[in-house]
Amino acid sequence: MPNRRTARLASWQIWLLSLSGTGLWLTGAAWLLLHYYGQTEGDFGPEMNPLEPWMMKLHGLFLIPALLGIGGMFVAHIPKGWHHTAQRFAGIVLSVVLSVLVVTGYLLYYAGGEALREWSSLIHWIIGLALPAAFLWHYVNGQLVRRRKKASATQPASAVADR
Repeated sequence: MPNRRTARLASWQIWLLSLSGTGLWLTGAAWLLLHYYGQTEGDFGPEMNPLEPWMMKLHGLFLIPALLGIGGMFVAHIPKGWHHTAQRFAGIVLSVVLSVLVVTGYLLYYAGGEALREWSSLIHWIIGLALPAAFLWHYVNGQLVRRRKKASATQPASAVADR
């Protein structure tokens, strides 16, 4: 296994998280659009779009591999990446965002009170829509840190001493 000693994810983990995350984001965004702008006019007033329940079912389906991938990060990615202080804050933010999404998603499914469901829904979809930005920040920051580290490692010792 090539990534045992580093915090880098294996390619299958990247694919799993990328595909499931994209699926979650697209189905969540589609549900929002259908729920707020896709209602049809029925005999007794506005009715739910018939695709709305299907978006929620697909959303739940994409959640399964996403949770597996997130759980897998606790095995190597997070513990081995903790010493990368330049990435720590972005990683913590991404972890908090994912945790809030999991908790609010649970509350949406199981909460009984209407007020709690309303707040959970609002928090869930606002943070869910912003998730790609948090992920990109963590990913791009990691790439920049890795490039800087590689560049400083390849410079001759005299160039480093001249600084």
